[in-house]
Amino acid sequence: MIKQALVGSVAAAALSLSLTGTAFAGYDVNSRIDSLENELRELKAQMQMRDSKLAELESATEGLGDLPKFDSRKLQISSRDGNWSIRFGGRLMLDAFIAESDITGGADTSGAGAEIRRARFFASGKVMGDWKYKLQIDFASNAVSIKTATISTKIAGLTTTFGNDKEPQGLEELTSSKYITFMERSMVNEAFAPGRNLGVSVASGGDNYSVRAGFYTNGIDNGSDAATTDWSATGRVTFAPIAEKTEVVHLGASASYRGFDDNTGPRIRLRNFHNGTRFVSTAAGGIPSEGQMTFGAEAAAVFGPFSAQGEYFTSTLEGNGAGSADIDYDGWYVMASYFITGESRAYKADKGEFGRVKSEGAIEVAARYEMVDMEDTGFGTDASETTALTLGVNYYFNPYVRAMLNYGTAEYDFTAASGANDVETDFIATRLQIDF
Repeated sequence: MIKQALVGSVAAAALSLSLTGTAFAGYDVNSRIDSLENELRELKAQMQMRDSKLAELESATEGLGDLPKFDSRKLQISSRDGNWSIRFGGRLMLDAFIAESDITGGADTSGAGAEIRRARFFASGKVMGDWKYKLQIDFASNAVSIKTATISTKIAGLTTTFGNDKEPQGLEELTSSKYITFMERSMVNEAFAPGRNLGVSVASGGDNYSVRAGFYTNGIDNGSDAATTDWSATGRVTFAPIAEKTEVVHLGASASYRGFDDNTGPRIRLRNFHNGTRFVSTAAGGIPSEGQMTFGAEAAAVFGPFSAQGEYFTSTLEGNGAGSADIDYDGWYVMASYFITGESRAYKADKGEFGRVKSEGAIEVAARYEMVDMEDTGFGTDASETTALTLGVNYYFNPYVRAMLNYGTAEYDFTAASGANDVETDFIATRLQIDF
């Protein structure tokens, strides 16, 4: 029995080997190896071709990392590392008005007109990262005038600015004309804030404060009322105990001393809208003075859509040493605005000024009342007290386009000693403005 089982196993094994041999007999191992080697050679060739194309692509794009970046929204071109840049921009303001003046004991006047109030273009940017520049030119009123021409950098941690720039005095003055609430700044601002002059200033600012002071000369003044200034030292400090996006409390103070080496002081002129008659206008040669000291105080608040702002200035013109007495005058304004559509005025605490309202379809209503007291007898025929009320409505098509409508009335009450006639003026004016 065992012998028979062994014989059967041997027979089965022999049959299995016979079948396996038959299967391998139909398979050419060498041919398969040759096929795999061919496929491997093709893969190597494809990889070499890919590496060659990658090398060509890297060579062709080697300089693309240094190409400048373009910001279409700001019209700005800058280097990849951000150390070099140039930006172009400007503003255009188109105005129209009608006005009427009632002169006591004189002939009433009226008029209407239109003008390009501002047509400004600027270029600004960086050089080697540490240096900044800005050049702004105005082409309005059929004349070309340099507004801002500055070079600035950091020195000992302070922003140091050289060139023609606004002296640091006045919240309304330092807030750009693109962002002021009314078409024109107040007459108080016109009478006291020095505006632009050529000089050097240092500044610092943070989340709730700003400090800036500078020394200025007459320089490029574009025919401003400060044209007689031989030199001035001006400084301003602001503090914002609250500086949130929709809630702001702003406090500020400023001082400026101006020297008139030729004893020719400033010229003071007042009008309640840009094309209006200057019913207060001191002599073109200026008021004889050795110097002028001006102090300013300012406050503002924003609570959601409501905001309020006010400034007070007092100034003394020093007698010129020829027996003339000092001349004192002061002025103030208060204003309030409200966004019917719920927006808030934007505030920049590190500069102590207001900025752009970023909204589409915003509607703002506003009112301002002001007074300039020039009743000192030293003003001669211009000795007066001027008061004015301005009402305004602003519509923001978007953050860069705005329409404005203003109504204003002003009273020029001259002292009996001046001998001049009192005047009451009214105007309605409108503006369409765009900046980019």
